[in-house]
Formats: sequence, C-alpha cells, structure tokens
Amino acid sequence: MGQLITDWIGTEGVLKKLSCQYRGMDRPDQDIIVKGKVTKKYLKNGEHWVELDVWTENPTGEKTTLGTAAVVLPHKSRIC
Repeated sequence: MGQLITDWIGTEGVLKKLSCQYRGMDRPDQDIIVKGKVTKKYLKNGEHWVELDVWTENPTGEKTTLGTAAVVLPHKSRIC
C-alpha cells in the first residue's frame, strides 16, 4: 500500500499518515491487487491535503488488508 501511495503522489508529494489492518491471508503464490479511493480533499495551513481509503484484494476479490492514508500534494496537482 505504501508503494501505491508514494508512486501516486510522486516525488513532490508527502505521505503524512498510513495505517492498515490485516483482515485476511495473502499467499506468496497469489496475485494481490492494491486499490485506493480519495475520500476527502481540503486545504490545511496552505497545503493541499488528500485523505484516502486503501486496500488489498486477493484473486477472489476478498479485501485482505484495509487502510487509510493522508498525503500532501503539490499545489499544481489536478486532484486538489
């Protein structure tokens, strides 16, 4: 999940918070998909903050890890 977020925010974005809960078993021989969704966008102290829900899914679509994150994006970002 951390890699998904840091790849998405790029080198100018800052990952401020990431938390997760493991709810299922991910096996080494399975393809795991990581997904995310923007849940909130706002300005705080002149910075563009974005909150996210993130999760992993196993091949059957079961969510095995649930998480949340908060990032600060550069001012030129199209998300804010």
